[in-house]
Amino acid sequence: MTAMQVSSSSASLASKLLDYLAGHAGAGLPGEVTATTRDCVVAAVRLLTPRTPSRVAEPPEIAGTATRWAREGVALETVLAAYHDEIRAGLEFVAADTEGDDVVAGAQLILRILEMVTLTASTAYVDEHRVVAREHQTAAQTLVSALLGGHAVGDLAMQTGIAVAPAYQVVALSIPAHPEERRPGLGAAAARRKLRRVQSALAKPLGSRALSLLSAAGGTVLVPTDVRPARIGSPAMTAEVLAMLSDAAEVPLTAVMAVGSTARIPELAARTHDLLDRIRAAERAPGLYRVAEPQDSPDCDPAQPVRIPVVTSPNDHEIGRSA
Repeated sequence: MTAMQVSSSSASLASKLLDYLAGHAGAGLPGEVTATTRDCVVAAVRLLTPRTPSRVAEPPEIAGTATRWAREGVALETVLAAYHDEIRAGLEFVAADTEGDDVVAGAQLILRILEMVTLTASTAYVDEHRVVAREHQTAAQTLVSALLGGHAVGDLAMQTGIAVAPAYQVVALSIPAHPEERRPGLGAAAARRKLRRVQSALAKPLGSRALSLLSAAGGTVLVPTDVRPARIGSPAMTAEVLAMLSDAAEVPLTAVMAVGSTARIPELAARTHDLLDRIRAAERAPGLYRVAEPQDSPDCDPAQPVRIPVVTSPNDHEIGRSA
């Protein structure tokens, strides 16, 4: 078979593949995603076989659609599943409707399409997802700073799209240095990795509404709650959650927690961080310490300095509230 014949045969196969894919119905995934990924795969075929006649209107650009879906919150697995369904359909077409050299040529074309759309869509999606995550993190940090400062946050909450709860667990968190942070030349990078691990670990047990303002050494976490005792199963900072964060950080963490209305956040943050500093200075054991309200500790005079601490369990300590 001559080079001209191979080229002509490949173009003919690609043309048939285009016709087949253009009519492929998809596998029950969201309609807009299915239709757009089908058009993108058609675009990939045309790009990889430029001799193929243009049979459809200019299709959407692969990276651009992946970027849009990332910003709209369409899951990456949904996007890739739609692409792979189209490519699987193309491979089935090649296997059923070709023979001889066309089978090999068709399989090679399908693999090139798979590589192109997977790499292009995944890279664009992940890049945009990181941008969205940074924007959300910046907005959340701005909101936390406003709450800690006692400022009105109604307009800011509307701008960021983050709901403000009527009450919060206010958690002062201490994150000690990881051993790798003490190694020459590795300290800053190790601290960043530790912080990212802690931030990632926070999301699963506390949910997306938990707000944090953290550095590699610690900071403040605000967990939405109710002034009444938390419902079973509702997100909350507990000794078990703190243990999960310690595992993620690979160092034992210490936290002091208080619960109160949103208006009390500045007061409670100052109190919990003050107590956290005292606990660290006294070289108390890592774990979760709770600031008890005066009515919870009848033997505690709220006008007197805090007595540190009354241990109620190995990882959950209670501290009487000072004035």
